[in-house]
Amino acid sequence: MAELVDLLVPAEVVPLLPMTDGAPGTTAPIRGGGVYLRGVPVSVAEQWMAQNPGVHTIKRRPAARWFRPRVYTYASVVCLIAAVQVVIVLAVDGAANPWWLWVGGPLAPAAAGVALAYKSIPFPHVRFAG
Repeated sequence: MAELVDLLVPAEVVPLLPMTDGAPGTTAPIRGGGVYLRGVPVSVAEQWMAQNPGVHTIKRRPAARWFRPRVYTYASVVCLIAAVQVVIVLAVDGAANPWWLWVGGPLAPAAAGVALAYKSIPFPHVRFAG
């Protein structure tokens, strides 16, 4: 069995590639431009890379983010502050609150804050807008 690799084809090179209906691999467009080709035989990948500068092998599918990392960081901080504020409001409102409100109230903004903080990390496979 031939060895297979994954390729990233930039948007400016896509019209130049001789991709037909019978092209090897699985294609998927990438947000922000370009095409991700999965499962291309090494011999075909070497030919494409030699003929088209900018085509290169990658280890995993690239992820594109809508905003810059700082936007995700600020949004994360706001969500985490909101989670703390929910706990404070529940503690001082003077009413008997159900247990699910104590668990779910701060958990939702805290989970959103952690997810946004993770999105702000510039991993090698992540491309940010801007």
